[in-house]
Amino acid sequence: MKRVYRLVTILFVLGLLVSCDETGKIRVDRVEPDQGITAGGDRVNIIGAGFQPGKTQARITFGTHVVEQVVISSTNKISVVTPNGDKGPVDVTLDFDNGSRYKIPNGFRYMEAKQTGDVRQAFFGKQAADKK
Repeated sequence: MKRVYRLVTILFVLGLLVSCDETGKIRVDRVEPDQGITAGGDRVNIIGAGFQPGKTQARITFGTHVVEQVVISSTNKISVVTPNGDKGPVDVTLDFDNGSRYKIPNGFRYMEAKQTGDVRQAFFGKQAADKK
């Protein structure tokens, strides 16, 4: 019986070690999608690792503009709504509550909104405009 208990304990500990991130540190990889309109308001995700929903806090900027809506969605994703910005690429900077700072150089590109004659297409895509 002691052998079974030891085996179960060892397997449990090994399982915990394998399921943990290699270092437990925060890693920031990229922004998806990596472009949006200059007016802001686009929902984008910052992909990485080591985030802790409910525990990790972050101050995020796109260029010089601070993001107002930040949600740590999972251990590998932060969801944000982009602030307004000037046309062109900007650095995306993340300042975490543990003092670490990450920068994604030219991580997001602001583009002018496309002008179309159909408001439904602008909001809901081509399929909605075709259903007139």
